[in-house]
Amino acid sequence: MAKAFTTTVFAANDLIGGDSVYLGADAWVRDISMAEVAGDPAEAEALAARAALGERANIVVGVYAVDVSLADGTPWPVTRREQIKASRSTTIPVGPAARLDVAA
Repeated sequence: MAKAFTTTVFAANDLIGGDSVYLGADAWVRDISMAEVAGDPAEAEALAARAALGERANIVVGVYAVDVSLADGTPWPVTRREQIKASRSTTIPVGPAARLDVAA
């Protein structure tokens, strides 16, 4: 049985900086709310083809689809892993790095 289609955006890593980025209307963007959303399989195929162009042009690496839900038209990942990436909060300062009164 085929998996039911889920609203999708395309993610990758910026080749130079390594940041998580999303395929936007005109460029790769850091903010998932600016990502181009595929609402059906045909749109997903078209976005996948555009995303692959970014990989071939050495702009991004590791293109993959991210299942999202829409809240007021804004995409948000459905999995916790992708939510963490989209929030851009992947580290928590601990030890001396967490103390503001200690010079680095």
